[in-house]
Parts: sequence; structure tokens; C-alpha cells
Amino acid sequence: MIETIINKYKNKSFLISYSGGLDSTVLLHQFLKIKKKVPQIKIRAIHINHNLTFHSKEWVQHCKNTCLIHKIPLIIENIHVDKNEKNLEEKLRIKRYTIIYKHLFLNEILLTGHHMNDQCETFFLSLKRGSGPTGLSGMSFKTILGSKTIIRPFLNTTKKTLSSWAYHKNLKWIEDFSNSNINYDRNFIRKKIIPVLEKKWPFFLNNCLRAMNICQEETALLKNLLHEKINNYIKFDGSLNVKTLKNMQKELATALIRHWISLKTIKMPSYKNIQCIYYQMLFSRKDANPKIILKTNEIRRYKDSLYFIKTQPSLKNQFLFWHDVNYRLTLPNTLGYLVQDKNGVALPKPKNNQLINIRFQYEDNILILGRNKKRKIKKIWQEKNIPPWLRNQIPLLFYNNIFVSALGVFVVNMNNIHKETWTITWKNDFFSKENCSFSFY
Repeated sequence: MIETIINKYKNKSFLISYSGGLDSTVLLHQFLKIKKKVPQIKIRAIHINHNLTFHSKEWVQHCKNTCLIHKIPLIIENIHVDKNEKNLEEKLRIKRYTIIYKHLFLNEILLTGHHMNDQCETFFLSLKRGSGPTGLSGMSFKTILGSKTIIRPFLNTTKKTLSSWAYHKNLKWIEDFSNSNINYDRNFIRKKIIPVLEKKWPFFLNNCLRAMNICQEETALLKNLLHEKINNYIKFDGSLNVKTLKNMQKELATALIRHWISLKTIKMPSYKNIQCIYYQMLFSRKDANPKIILKTNEIRRYKDSLYFIKTQPSLKNQFLFWHDVNYRLTLPNTLGYLVQDKNGVALPKPKNNQLINIRFQYEDNILILGRNKKRKIKKIWQEKNIPPWLRNQIPLLFYNNIFVSALGVFVVNMNNIHKETWTITWKNDFFSKENCSFSFY
């Protein structure tokens, strides 16, 4: 299998997730064996020290020694968490993959030592969580995360086979005694559940793998069908048109919502969250502003569309003073910066004694240029189609306490008090941001 991977990706480099345990040790040494035949392939290794046991430093040294002997570049990273945290295994997995992802080169493939037993354990964990076909599909042989690739060469190989190979080659590896602690869900399944099933049904692991492969095929088929259909409902700005979803069968509507979220490269929300999105977003009042929080992101509805946005800290109470307009003013929340140049919007020029300041909240009535009547700023935001969550992210220009402009949106009518003008540009990608990295959260 590894030779097949090397032949298929011969122009790539490989980063091996190397814990020092049996599985990753076999993976590393099988690659080293093939490298003797194909010396041009490039291999690096990464070891994540979870710092959960006093043996951790010994394991780090073991990995260093092995990689030094075989002249393999090794990355060492540390994770520090509270051992008593809930869902410790999941949190460690997320932290581990987040770190590894950052170290992966664009032309590099991540290899892990996951095997058939791991796959079966994952199946049972998914059952425990009440997962559907996607969750029951388990790990894929190949996974695309953002712009990078993970391959698991041993998914069709049992732990017993890997162990036999390691003993035959006289390999040395780390024994993590925490793997015997059945307080961890995966260890409980490994020690207490699977041995009983295998004793009763010797082919259970193979049949479990077959069931997962069927789930993968069904999921892939559904994904392809939804991918064709979803284009009819996604607008030019990436939002999802929910007006038509309300009138279709619930199962299809929720499937389309799930698929739309899957395009955002985040961990898929739970079944319960998808149901909340369906009922609260599609069937709430037309003037409501519902919100579903998904870790560091949000699903929001505005008018007849669903928006997927990254949660930003509120800037309502922030003040920024622009003391020297010869230098650009950097804005918070990665909103870019303001600069005085010839390409900007023409605005009334401040008087010498006026302090130029930026705010992000205003609640009064205003008269904007081109109008003859004041309106509440909320009505103007609505008229300009600015969703509620963007309104306190737009820089508002003031001279002392005089509101001058919502930059990029409108200019306040100042009754010709300021006859001279100057130009300001808001340099940003505020209305077209797209996060191209993968979030494990």
C-alpha cells in the first residue's frame, strides 16, 4: 500500500505523524525501507508531546534518537491541557491536528498510522454519539483538509498484522500505559467491547469495516447529488437562499443546509444544531434576527438568506483617534486600515482644532447627502442592505463629536459647514473575506 502511495504521489513530500508507538513506528520504518529503493522521496516526522505523563520526555527523546539515526528531520511540539477536562480525547485530537496542519507544506502529504482496529473503535464512538451515515463512515483512506491532504495507509490492516511485522523486524517502540485506562471511551471500547465481539465473531472487524465503507459510498453519492442541487440555492455572496427551502421536504432541506455548511471547511455541526438551524432560521418571524453559534462561527439569517460568518468581537465601545493623517490608521478585528490618498471618497475636511476619531456605534437620527429628511441610522443600514452583524464593524468617522461618514456606505449632510474636502480610503477586504484554511473546531 505504501509503495502505491509513493508511486501515485512521487512528486510529493511526506510528513509522518510519529508518536513513537507501534503503529507510527511501523509506518516510519516501512517508508524508510522503500526510501532505500526510491531515494528521491522526502520524509519528515512530527511528534506531539501531550505532557500527560512523566514518561513524556522519555518518549520525546526516543523519537529524537530514532529520527537522528535515520537522518529524518523531526518537529517536536507540546500540548498543555488540564487532565480533568471533559472530552479530553477530542480536545487533544483537535489541538494535535491543528498544530500538524500548520506545519504541513503545501506539497506535503500527512501520513498517520491509523489501522482497522482504530476504524472500528471510531465506529463505536460514532454510535455512542448517535451519528448518522456520515459519522458512521469513520476515517477515510484519504482526507482533504482545506488545501492539504491526509492519507492513512493502514486502514485495511489489523493491529495484529502491524504488531507481527514490528516483532519480525525487531523494532523498538513506546508503550503508552495510559492506553489501558478504560476511563477513556476509546480505551474502553478497545479493551472491553471489541475483544468480546471478536471472540464471538472472528470476522467482526472486517464486517465492521465493510459497513463503514458502505456508509462512505452512500455519503459520497449523497454529497455529489447535493453538490449539484445546492448551486440553485447559493447566492453570489455565498449565502443560502432559504425562501425556497421552506417549501420543500424537511429531510431534503436539512441535507442542503448540512451540505452548505460543509463547504465552509469546518467540523460538521451536530444533528441537533442542524435541526435548530432548520426550525429557528427558516420559520422564525421575517423581522427576527436569529443566530446559531458554532464554536467560533455563527449562522445568521438576514431577510431571505442564511449567512455563515466568523464571530467577531464587538467594537461598539471602541474609540480610535487619528492624530496624524500622514500615517495610516490600523483598524481592529482585521478590518484593514484608513489612509489619506487621492483614490478615496471625498469628504468634508476637518478644521485644525477638530480631533479626527473613529467609532463603531451610533444610534441617533441623521441626514445623509442627497436626502431632505432625517432617518434613524437603523433604517439607513437596512436600506443599504447592511446585515446587523456587520453594522458595528464599519468605521464611523467623527470630527470631535460630529458624525461625518460611515466609510464606504454613506456621507452625512453637514450643511456646507466644511467647504474644503479631502479623500480617505478604507483599505480592506471586509465585504469579500473568505477563510481558506481548515478549522478543526
